[in-house]
Amino acid sequence: MRRIPWRRFRGYVCGGVAGSVACCLIGCGAPARYTRGRSLSDAPKRRVTVPRRWDYRKSYSIPGRRLSAAAGRYIGIPYRFGGMSRRGTDCSGLVCMIYQEVCRAKLPHSTRKQRALGRKVSLSKAKSGDLVFFRSGAFGRVNHVGVYLSGRKFIHASRKKGVIYSNLDGAYYKEHFVEARRIFR
Repeated sequence: MRRIPWRRFRGYVCGGVAGSVACCLIGCGAPARYTRGRSLSDAPKRRVTVPRRWDYRKSYSIPGRRLSAAAGRYIGIPYRFGGMSRRGTDCSGLVCMIYQEVCRAKLPHSTRKQRALGRKVSLSKAKSGDLVFFRSGAFGRVNHVGVYLSGRKFIHASRKKGVIYSNLDGAYYKEHFVEARRIFR
Protein backbone atom coordinates (compact mmCIF):
# COMPACT_ATOMS: atom_id res chain seq x y z
CA MET A 1 0.00 0.00 0.00
CA ARG A 2 1.37 3.37 -1.03
CA ARG A 3 1.41 6.17 1.51
CA ILE A 4 0.08 9.60 0.61
CA PRO A 5 2.13 12.58 1.84
CA TRP A 6 0.42 14.58 4.60
CA ARG A 7 0.10 17.78 2.51
CA ARG A 8 -1.61 15.99 -0.36
CA PHE A 9 -3.91 14.14 2.07
CA ARG A 10 -4.84 17.41 3.77
CA GLY A 11 -5.59 18.92 0.32
CA TYR A 12 -7.89 16.01 -0.50
CA VAL A 13 -9.75 16.37 2.80
CA CYS A 14 -10.11 20.16 2.51
CA GLY A 15 -11.27 19.83 -1.11
CA GLY A 16 -13.83 17.22 -0.10
CA VAL A 17 -15.16 19.36 2.72
CA ALA A 18 -15.37 22.43 0.47
CA GLY A 19 -17.17 20.38 -2.21
CA SER A 20 -19.64 19.03 0.34
CA VAL A 21 -20.41 22.51 1.67
CA ALA A 22 -20.90 23.80 -1.88
CA CYS A 23 -23.31 20.95 -2.66
CA CYS A 24 -25.31 21.70 0.48
CA LEU A 25 -25.54 25.40 -0.33
CA ILE A 26 -26.60 24.73 -3.91
CA GLY A 27 -29.28 22.35 -2.65
CA CYS A 28 -30.84 25.08 -0.50
CA GLY A 29 -32.43 26.83 -3.48
CA ALA A 30 -36.07 26.96 -4.52
CA PRO A 31 -38.02 23.74 -4.02
CA ALA A 32 -38.71 23.42 -7.75
CA ARG A 33 -36.33 23.19 -10.70
CA TYR A 34 -37.08 25.11 -13.86
CA THR A 35 -36.80 23.87 -17.43
CA ARG A 36 -37.35 25.81 -20.60
CA GLY A 37 -39.38 24.66 -23.58
CA ARG A 38 -40.16 21.06 -22.58
CA SER A 39 -43.56 19.64 -21.86
CA LEU A 40 -44.45 18.86 -18.25
CA SER A 41 -44.98 15.15 -18.98
CA ASP A 42 -41.38 14.78 -20.28
CA ALA A 43 -39.88 16.53 -17.28
CA PRO A 44 -38.81 14.74 -14.10
CA LYS A 45 -41.07 14.91 -11.04
CA ARG A 46 -39.98 18.25 -9.56
CA ARG A 47 -39.61 20.35 -12.72
CA VAL A 48 -41.79 23.22 -13.88
CA THR A 49 -42.13 24.11 -17.55
CA VAL A 50 -41.79 27.80 -18.30
CA PRO A 51 -41.56 29.86 -21.51
CA ARG A 52 -38.08 30.13 -23.09
CA ARG A 53 -37.62 33.85 -22.36
CA TRP A 54 -38.94 33.61 -18.81
CA ASP A 55 -36.63 34.80 -16.02
CA TYR A 56 -37.75 33.55 -12.61
CA ARG A 57 -35.56 36.11 -10.82
CA LYS A 58 -37.59 38.99 -12.26
CA SER A 59 -41.24 38.04 -12.66
CA TYR A 60 -42.30 34.69 -11.27
CA SER A 61 -45.94 33.87 -10.98
CA ILE A 62 -47.65 30.53 -11.03
CA PRO A 63 -49.48 30.11 -14.36
CA GLY A 64 -52.97 31.47 -13.67
CA ARG A 65 -54.87 29.01 -15.85
CA ARG A 66 -53.17 26.00 -14.32
CA LEU A 67 -53.73 27.38 -10.81
CA SER A 68 -57.41 28.14 -11.47
CA ALA A 69 -57.97 24.68 -12.93
CA ALA A 70 -56.29 22.98 -9.97
CA ALA A 71 -58.15 25.14 -7.45
CA GLY A 72 -61.49 24.36 -9.10
CA ARG A 73 -60.92 20.64 -8.59
CA TYR A 74 -60.67 21.12 -4.82
CA ILE A 75 -63.86 23.15 -4.34
CA GLY A 76 -66.32 21.38 -2.03
CA ILE A 77 -63.82 19.11 -0.26
CA PRO A 78 -64.86 18.98 3.42
CA TYR A 79 -62.70 20.47 6.17
CA ARG A 80 -60.71 17.97 8.22
CA PHE A 81 -58.14 19.16 10.77
CA GLY A 82 -54.71 17.77 9.80
CA GLY A 83 -56.09 16.36 6.55
CA MET A 84 -54.43 16.57 3.18
CA SER A 85 -56.52 14.50 0.77
CA ARG A 86 -59.69 14.69 -1.29
CA ARG A 87 -61.61 13.15 1.61
CA GLY A 88 -60.82 16.15 3.82
CA THR A 89 -58.22 18.86 4.23
CA ASP A 90 -57.30 21.81 6.41
CA CYS A 91 -56.05 25.18 5.12
CA SER A 92 -52.32 24.39 5.08
CA GLY A 93 -52.99 20.95 3.60
CA LEU A 94 -54.91 22.57 0.75
CA VAL A 95 -51.96 24.87 0.04
CA CYS A 96 -49.63 21.85 0.01
CA MET A 97 -51.86 19.95 -2.42
CA ILE A 98 -52.26 22.92 -4.79
CA TYR A 99 -48.52 23.64 -4.90
CA GLN A 100 -47.76 19.94 -5.39
CA GLU A 101 -50.19 19.72 -8.29
CA VAL A 102 -49.45 23.03 -9.99
CA CYS A 103 -45.67 23.34 -9.66
CA ARG A 104 -44.54 20.04 -8.11
CA ALA A 105 -43.19 21.81 -5.04
CA LYS A 106 -43.44 20.30 -1.57
CA LEU A 107 -44.38 22.75 1.15
CA PRO A 108 -44.56 22.04 4.89
CA HIS A 109 -48.00 21.12 6.23
CA SER A 110 -48.07 23.91 8.81
CA THR A 111 -49.33 27.48 8.55
CA ARG A 112 -46.49 28.69 10.77
CA LYS A 113 -43.83 27.02 8.61
CA GLN A 114 -45.46 28.20 5.37
CA ARG A 115 -45.39 31.75 6.70
CA ALA A 116 -41.61 31.46 7.13
CA LEU A 117 -41.15 30.71 3.41
CA GLY A 118 -40.50 33.24 0.65
CA ARG A 119 -40.82 36.97 1.10
CA LYS A 120 -43.55 39.37 2.11
CA VAL A 121 -45.34 41.30 -0.66
CA SER A 122 -47.95 44.02 -0.41
CA LEU A 123 -51.50 43.01 -1.23
CA SER A 124 -51.59 45.50 -4.10
CA LYS A 125 -48.66 43.64 -5.74
CA ALA A 126 -49.91 40.12 -5.02
CA LYS A 127 -49.89 37.68 -7.94
CA SER A 128 -51.67 34.41 -8.48
CA GLY A 129 -50.09 31.71 -6.34
CA ASP A 130 -49.05 33.97 -3.46
CA LEU A 131 -50.09 32.84 0.00
CA VAL A 132 -52.41 35.01 2.10
CA PHE A 133 -52.36 34.69 5.89
CA PHE A 134 -55.02 35.56 8.46
CA ARG A 135 -55.10 36.04 12.23
CA SER A 136 -57.93 34.60 14.30
CA GLY A 137 -58.74 32.85 17.54
CA ALA A 138 -58.63 34.00 21.13
CA PHE A 139 -54.91 34.85 21.12
CA GLY A 140 -54.80 36.45 17.68
CA ARG A 141 -52.21 34.06 16.24
CA VAL A 142 -51.75 33.63 12.52
CA ASN A 143 -53.45 30.28 11.96
CA HIS A 144 -55.16 30.43 8.57
CA VAL A 145 -53.73 30.46 5.03
CA GLY A 146 -55.13 30.53 1.52
CA VAL A 147 -53.83 30.81 -2.06
CA TYR A 148 -54.37 34.14 -3.82
CA LEU A 149 -55.89 33.75 -7.29
CA SER A 150 -56.55 37.19 -8.82
CA GLY A 151 -58.93 40.11 -8.44
CA ARG A 152 -58.68 39.91 -4.63
CA LYS A 153 -60.09 36.35 -4.68
CA PHE A 154 -58.44 33.43 -2.92
CA ILE A 155 -59.13 29.77 -2.22
CA HIS A 156 -58.97 28.30 1.27
CA ALA A 157 -60.39 25.58 3.50
CA SER A 158 -63.14 26.98 5.72
CA ARG A 159 -64.04 25.03 8.85
CA LYS A 160 -67.78 25.32 8.24
CA LYS A 161 -68.01 25.15 4.43
CA GLY A 162 -64.90 23.19 3.37
CA VAL A 163 -62.82 24.39 0.42
CA ILE A 164 -64.31 27.58 -1.01
CA TYR A 165 -63.43 30.76 -2.89
CA SER A 166 -63.56 33.98 -0.86
CA ASN A 167 -62.95 37.66 -1.44
CA LEU A 168 -60.38 39.67 0.49
CA ASP A 169 -62.82 42.59 0.53
CA GLY A 170 -65.22 40.65 2.75
CA ALA A 171 -65.57 42.18 6.23
CA TYR A 172 -64.11 39.20 8.11
CA TYR A 173 -61.11 38.72 5.81
CA LYS A 174 -60.38 42.44 5.58
CA GLU A 175 -60.29 42.68 9.39
CA HIS A 176 -58.15 39.55 9.97
CA PHE A 177 -55.74 39.79 7.02
CA VAL A 178 -52.06 39.77 8.09
CA GLU A 179 -49.85 39.50 4.99
CA ALA A 180 -49.26 38.00 1.57
CA ARG A 181 -46.10 36.03 0.87
CA ARG A 182 -44.48 34.99 -2.41
CA ILE A 183 -42.89 31.56 -2.16
CA PHE A 184 -40.64 31.85 -5.21
CA ARG A 185 -38.52 34.97 -5.48
